[in-house]
Amino acid sequence: MDQIKEEYGESIDMEHVADSALDEIEPGSIITGEVVSVNGEYVYVSIGAKSDGRVPLDEFKNQPSVGEKLEVKLQGTRLVDGVFQLSVKAAAQEKQWKTFMEKHPDGTGTIEGRVVSAINKGKLVDCNGFTAFLPFSLSADLKGVSSTDHEYSFVIRSIDKRKKSVLISRVEIVEEEMSQKWASFVEKYSEGSRVQGQVMKFVEFGAFVRVDGIDALLHRNDMSWKNVFNQRKILKLNETREFVILSINNETKKVSIGLKQLTSDPWENIESRLSQGSRVKGTVVNIINSGAFVELDEEVEGFVPNTELSWTKTSVPAKDVFQKSQEVELVVLSINKNEKRLQLGYRQTLDNPWETIDQRFPVGSVHKKAIRKVVSFGLFVELEPGIDGLVHVSDITWEDGRKNPEELFKAGEEVEFKVLEIRKNEMKISCGIKQLEKSPWQTVAEKYKPRTKVSGTVSGITKFGIFVKLEEKLEGMVHISEASKSRVEDLSEIFKEGDAVEAVVIGVDIKKKKISLSIKQLDIQSEKEEINKLLNETKPGAFTIGDMVNLKLGE
Repeated sequence: MDQIKEEYGESIDMEHVADSALDEIEPGSIITGEVVSVNGEYVYVSIGAKSDGRVPLDEFKNQPSVGEKLEVKLQGTRLVDGVFQLSVKAAAQEKQWKTFMEKHPDGTGTIEGRVVSAINKGKLVDCNGFTAFLPFSLSADLKGVSSTDHEYSFVIRSIDKRKKSVLISRVEIVEEEMSQKWASFVEKYSEGSRVQGQVMKFVEFGAFVRVDGIDALLHRNDMSWKNVFNQRKILKLNETREFVILSINNETKKVSIGLKQLTSDPWENIESRLSQGSRVKGTVVNIINSGAFVELDEEVEGFVPNTELSWTKTSVPAKDVFQKSQEVELVVLSINKNEKRLQLGYRQTLDNPWETIDQRFPVGSVHKKAIRKVVSFGLFVELEPGIDGLVHVSDITWEDGRKNPEELFKAGEEVEFKVLEIRKNEMKISCGIKQLEKSPWQTVAEKYKPRTKVSGTVSGITKFGIFVKLEEKLEGMVHISEASKSRVEDLSEIFKEGDAVEAVVIGVDIKKKKISLSIKQLDIQSEKEEINKLLNETKPGAFTIGDMVNLKLGE
């Protein structure tokens, strides 16, 4: 040996000697060996070489015995701890892969397997010893399954011989199974057929029921003739019961079924049992934001909107009036047989305080009540519980300039006011504070009656007329058409601010706070007075028509 080392160099050792015995065995080869010993970590196997090999003990389900024959795969020719590294699992997988390829040389066909785990993009399927990959997109009915002891059939989609990997699919199997189930279903059933089905799943719009392997949709609207608020009060998960087939769509392969259709439609004869205006009794079954649903009998419900709960408030939350399971008396307001809607009223069973409101608060009557609420456009005064009157901002004071009620009044404060108007149908009452005293413009109207002569000074000139100051904070207006008996094009050519003028009052508009004046009418009125004066002073027959014409012409 020393001579050999000298001849071939220092690299020759026991590993090379052992390798020389395996010149004809390639790494990755399958070898039959014999168990020579077992410890807590490895099973040592004789493979006919000067060195034994070892297999990790965790590759065995059951610990092998000394002398037992094993098929192992040589992982490499390099010694580790003086022995070769072997694998029983790799040998089995190699054998299984060879068997698989012999059965599926062209990479097509079907294979059996069971899901063992789920990874990032799919599932790993054990196909009789080797692992295939099942993408989530091809999982079909196994999409939610992470592992199972049951074996399923799969279609081989592709094979990578180099990587020894197989891509499989469940979609084609499921589609074929469903195709067969569908063919059997449509041959056996038709629209109107009564069937037994198992409730499989609840969804927002209904439930899915399995009928002979086909999942049919039971829409919530087809569960009951009443409104369905809680599906689980009508159906239980996994229960089996009778349904009726409503439709079968061969193109989409979808089936819809019904439960309520097993009983007659209670709305068909609704008019023989109920009439508009009739009083009924029922039980509150559900309360929502806009009102309450009331069950009148086993299969008919009506709706009471918030607007029909009180006479004194336009809308009252139903939860403030009713409680679930409460028995109530109502009035039928409307029946819509086609849409299966029944509107009910609660306030109609109560006395309407608005019918006699004008007897308690006549228009023109004066009252002193507390302010319930102050808003930007006025204030609400509480006439009686539930009934308010509105004092609009324009009815607070006669003074010009918009006032802010929120700066003048506070809720709870008592104010005196007059009832101005009552609109029963609209449930509105208008009140006023300023109407408790006479309007300043009413005084103006009484002082400046039509045809009253007035004197003032021109305070403003516009294209359409002149403003005449009659007294402090009071102006009248002479329209351009009333400025002269002659046609006037430009008032500034005749009048100047500060000019003293005389005119006659045409009228006073109290609401618009305006005084209309006329200089032209004053001239005409003066002429008439002059004529009358002459007629009264002259003897009969002494004053001729010519004299009147000359007087009119100013001669």
